[in-house]
Amino acid sequence: EEAEEAVASFERATLARPDDVAARLNLAIAAYRAGEPERAAELCDTILITAPELPDAHQLKGLALHALGDHAGALAAFRKAVAISPNSAKSWASIADIADDEDERIEAVEHAASVMLAACHESGATPSVLHRCISALISAQRFDDATSMLDSHRTRLDAVTYHDLLARTLYRKGAFEAAFRAKEFALLGMDLRSLPNTPKPSDFAPDAAMSAVAELSDILGSAGIECFLAAGTLLGMYREGRPLAHDRDADIGVMRGGDVAGVIRSHPSLMLAHDARPGDRYFALSFRNVAIDIFVHDARNDHLVCGVSSTPGDIQWRFSPFRLKRIEIAGRIWRIPDNAERYLAESYGPGWRTPDKGFASAISSPALFGVSDHARGYYALTRAKKSLLIGDAVKARALLRQSPVRMRFAMPP
Repeated sequence: EEAEEAVASFERATLARPDDVAARLNLAIAAYRAGEPERAAELCDTILITAPELPDAHQLKGLALHALGDHAGALAAFRKAVAISPNSAKSWASIADIADDEDERIEAVEHAASVMLAACHESGATPSVLHRCISALISAQRFDDATSMLDSHRTRLDAVTYHDLLARTLYRKGAFEAAFRAKEFALLGMDLRSLPNTPKPSDFAPDAAMSAVAELSDILGSAGIECFLAAGTLLGMYREGRPLAHDRDADIGVMRGGDVAGVIRSHPSLMLAHDARPGDRYFALSFRNVAIDIFVHDARNDHLVCGVSSTPGDIQWRFSPFRLKRIEIAGRIWRIPDNAERYLAESYGPGWRTPDKGFASAISSPALFGVSDHARGYYALTRAKKSLLIGDAVKARALLRQSPVRMRFAMPP
C-alpha cells in the first residue's frame, strides 16, 4: 500500500514537471519497488532518451530487467552504469551479483571493495559506510585490509559492533582462535539487562520452508542438480513430517557435480553473496523469505563430507556413504539419504528421535570431523548472541554449554 501511494505521489510530480528527470527517475524507482519492473524499465528508457549518461537510470534499468528475467539486458545496463560512473559501488555490486563470467564477477567484487574503501577514507567512515566497506572487503577476501580499516576507525564504532565485525573478519580469514576471542569480547560488552526477557516469536514458518525447498529443488533439478533433504530439515521431515518448528533455516544437500553457483546467479528470483565461488562447499541464500543452506557433498576416503568452507579447521561433517532414495512426506516426493536413520544418528547421536531445541549441529554433532575447537566455540558464541537478542536466554545457555572452549563470558543466574 505504501509503495502504491509512492507511485501515485511521483506520478503527480511528473505531471506537474514532465521535463524533470529527477522526478521521472523517482517514479521509476517507486514503480520498481511496487513490483512493477516492466513499467520501471520503460520509464528508464524514456529517461535515457534525454539523459543517456545518467548512471542511476542504467542501474535501475538493470535491476528491472533482471527482475523480468532478462539476464543479458540487465548485465549490459550495469556495465553501462560503471562505464559512466566507475566509482559506483552499487553498480559494481550488481555485476558481481549476476555476471556469468567468473573473472568479470571477481573483478567487479574487487572494484566494489576498492570503491567502498575509498569512500570510507573520504567520508570519515560513518558506521553504516564502515559496515558496507568491511562486507565488501571480506567478499574480496581482503581480510588484512578489513582488519586495518577496523583498527583505524575503531573509535567510530561501539565496542560490541567493533568486536562483532572483527570476529567475522578473522573467522573468514581462518584465524579461529582470534575470532573466538573477538566474539567473546562482543558478548562481554553487551548490556544484558536491556535485552528482551521473553523470546520473540520465530519468523520461521515450516510450511513456507517446505514449499521453498521444493521449489528450489525443482530449479536446481532442472539444471541436472539433484537435491536431497539434509541436516535439520531431514530430521524434522523424517521424524515429524514437517520442518522443525524451532528451526531458523532449511537445509538442502547436493552431490558434487553441477554448477550450483551458476544456476543460482542466472535465476531472477535467486541471489548469492558476492564471496560465493563456483566449487564452494556451501551456499546460503534467501528464497521466498526462507533462509536456505545448500551443502555440497564430496566423496573422500570412503566417506561423504560437507562443510561451510575449505579452510582447514572450519566446520565440516563426515558421514558414511549413502545413495539417494525417494520418499513421500507430507504429500510430496522428496529425495533423502537411503539410510536416513543412520545418517540422522551420525548427525545427531543415538537420541535423534527425542527433540532437543538447544542442540546445534555445528557445535556438537558426532559427525564433526577435523574441526577447530575455537571454530565450534565461535559458533556457540555467535548463535548464543543471536538468541539473547531475541530474548531466548534458555537457548543461549544451551548453546554456550556446548562450546568445547572455556570462555570468560557467562550468563547471569
